[in-house]
Amino acid sequence: MGARAMVAVARPDGRYDCYHSQWGGEHLDRLVAWAWADGVPPDLVDPEPVRTAVPADRVLARIDPRGYEALVAVAVDGAVEAYLVCWPGIETGQQTGTDAATAGSRTDAAASFVRDAAVLVPWTDAATAARLRRFSRIAKGVLGDAVDARLLPAWMATAYLAVRLARHPDVCDAFLWLPPGGEMAAES
Repeated sequence: MGARAMVAVARPDGRYDCYHSQWGGEHLDRLVAWAWADGVPPDLVDPEPVRTAVPADRVLARIDPRGYEALVAVAVDGAVEAYLVCWPGIETGQQTGTDAATAGSRTDAAASFVRDAAVLVPWTDAATAARLRRFSRIAKGVLGDAVDARLLPAWMATAYLAVRLARHPDVCDAFLWLPPGGEMAAES
């Protein structure tokens, strides 16, 4: 599957060309250090964009938090910013889904949040990213086991993980919540 990253390269018209990188999430240091001359992507990035001329306000809607581990934004002047994409959803061994009994309920709303929410955490270095990924993986495993054992509901486990993620010592105050569902999730 890889450690996928989306690379959004700004165009002079204010829009972005979005590229896919199969292993960019593991090599953010290389993507950030790359000299983005003439908009030519490095060898870690697919040569053809997956989307072109994406409006700036729609770039975040292109990120599937379960499919991408990182976002790299390249400005017109070549300045690069990288973010880890953290999905606070809890995977369990239980079958989940919306049915008539849960439609419109708190459980249904929580399931929607779990499917769609994400957190963008500014990337600072590889060691910090590794610690944050390890924390998230371990916490999700423990919380998933607790949900399977019916010690707490999935929505509560997700909310707890989101709070712990926001309070993690490696997460600076500049993290960004991507809203679940709604206009942000729609195609442009």
